[in-house]
Amino acid sequence: MHKDINHLVRMDLNLLPILDTLLNEKSVSKTADKLNVTPPAISKSLNKIRDTFQDQLLVRSGMSLELTPLAVRLKPQLRELLDNIQNVLHQNIELNGKELPRSFNIVTNDILMSKLSYKLMKKSIQENTNHIFNFNYDNATSCVLRSEDIDLYIGEDKSLSPEVSIRTIGHSECVLIATKDHPVFQMEKSLKNLKEFILIVPKNRLKEEMESLYRERGYKRKIHGISAGYLPIIENIIQTRSLGIVPMYVVDVLQRMNLDVDFFKPDFDLPKVRIIQAWHPRYHNCSSHKWLRDISKDLLDF
Repeated sequence: MHKDINHLVRMDLNLLPILDTLLNEKSVSKTADKLNVTPPAISKSLNKIRDTFQDQLLVRSGMSLELTPLAVRLKPQLRELLDNIQNVLHQNIELNGKELPRSFNIVTNDILMSKLSYKLMKKSIQENTNHIFNFNYDNATSCVLRSEDIDLYIGEDKSLSPEVSIRTIGHSECVLIATKDHPVFQMEKSLKNLKEFILIVPKNRLKEEMESLYRERGYKRKIHGISAGYLPIIENIIQTRSLGIVPMYVVDVLQRMNLDVDFFKPDFDLPKVRIIQAWHPRYHNCSSHKWLRDISKDLLDF
């Protein structure tokens, strides 16, 4: 084994994909975007890596980062090591999910829970898997998947721990919702008009993006409610005559519930949400977990 790679073998394995991405992107911010974590988290990991190698690895050169001679040598060795690890892990016995009955703990939001839970149960019955699906509400923490009690996060894009594996399973446009007799349906849907109404937003990235939209247009923020889930938003707009912002997948459930609520698209662009699955790497090659990931992705059908 080459002497440079000895350091790789001794270091925290969770840092290897981070180092690999850093050496390719040569940017903390781009690495953070690619791994779906914050730049400070990547900087912290880079400091640990530098301590391990006793080398800066990436150094500032004008507006960019450049690889040190050691980093240049490490780059192909690291890629080869990660490929070899992946090949070894993929040699595990591929089993059908129904051969490994187990209890799954899934974290998600209220609407995705209602869309997915009955479909998973029906699928499990059809395939005779004997799996148990325990759904938990998303508590908005970034380290939820570090707990061995949680198998899978399914939901909107959020900041997660650096080591977490992430797969995009779809996107959903956002719309505004209101009661069907709300005066907003009789007027022009410009931000200038809509800013006069109370807006209820979810406690996620949509809140931040809507606040930015108000600021960019020079309007004072008029967000009066921040909800931990989408069902409370629906109740709020019914009881307070306010507006709510939700992804289109929420509207699909609303329409089945036959509530006195309708949706509309404003005259300006609303953000889209990315729907992801996330899991701890310890489950990456578990056949029953892979069954859960693939089945839930297909059933949600974004």
